[in-house]
Amino acid sequence: MQNITYTQPASRKFWTAKTVYLLLAIDGAIVPWFLLLKFFTQNGFDLSLFFHNAFANSVSSAWAADLLISAFVFFCFSFLELKRLAISQRWLVLYIFITFGIGLSCSLPLFLYLREQALETPKLGD
Repeated sequence: MQNITYTQPASRKFWTAKTVYLLLAIDGAIVPWFLLLKFFTQNGFDLSLFFHNAFANSVSSAWAADLLISAFVFFCFSFLELKRLAISQRWLVLYIFITFGIGLSCSLPLFLYLREQALETPKLGD
């Protein structure tokens, strides 16, 4: 069974999926880091306090667990999608680093942006 991918010509519109994903990746980098810098400015670089606060009660624990599970699902999806699109799976290391260094709110739209770019790029033999 052969995987079939689609190739679309680059659009001249500004509000393409690629543009939206890129803007979301930028927003997903700025907003969480703004809040994290506020925390670290007030408390110093205290990771134990950070994780204590992340799991301080049932609500924050639910959010943290949901985010960790979503990150794991994203890693599985991106691994399979990189393989399907014949893109080096080394990119997965970057997505993992960005997820834990910045946030899933940055790595997921960045992945989707680069995926759209790969889908737009004509493949040899097409």
